[in-house]
Amino acid sequence: MPESSVDRTASLRTIMDDLAVSFGVHKVALQRRSQDKLARVLDVARDLLEAGGPGAVTTTNVAAAAGISVGWLYHYFESREALLEEILVGCLRGLDNAMADAGMSLAGRKWKPNAEAGIKACLDYFGSDASFRAIWFSGEFSGRMLQVNRMHDDALAAWLAGTVTHTRAHAPEVSLHTVMSVFVGMLDKGVDLAFRDSMDHADAEVLAEIQRATVQYLATYLP
Repeated sequence: MPESSVDRTASLRTIMDDLAVSFGVHKVALQRRSQDKLARVLDVARDLLEAGGPGAVTTTNVAAAAGISVGWLYHYFESREALLEEILVGCLRGLDNAMADAGMSLAGRKWKPNAEAGIKACLDYFGSDASFRAIWFSGEFSGRMLQVNRMHDDALAAWLAGTVTHTRAHAPEVSLHTVMSVFVGMLDKGVDLAFRDSMDHADAEVLAEIQRATVQYLATYLP
């Protein structure tokens, strides 16, 4: 299988840094007071999202709950969709951090424990973040939000491919990036299945099967 050309020093925690500049907040808050306001805006928006779904996240509702003017809000967010994008960016960054904290890596011949820990951290994070689920399962998850998620999935697949140091001698001739793209897609679809019957409670049996299936898939290519 061909070697990946991905920079192996790239950090899992910084995957969203380059992607985030194209979505969500369109101006950088330089003053501490404005930074604090932005943080309050996002906290309020997430609370509204969790309580009432994406439809509750309007510029009027967020401005009123955060104690700011709608004009100030529009200075940083071009629309309510930009607010939702910024929440999604934060959720994806939190997901990466959770996997990084768990030690996610596919390096070495003893890659399985790190992979298993990273997969579990990914699924646990999704289950613990109600605002992430509220966006994921809503009709708002389209357009630019779908784009940022796809870009994140591609970047995550590239990062994972870059951590691989050993492959099976007789593994199928498939590029590492393709393998990792399929792996990330399995996790995405697995989340859909696990929360299909209830957005608030995952099916434990499905979660266990996702973990088993994804590790088995990786074992087709990794020793």
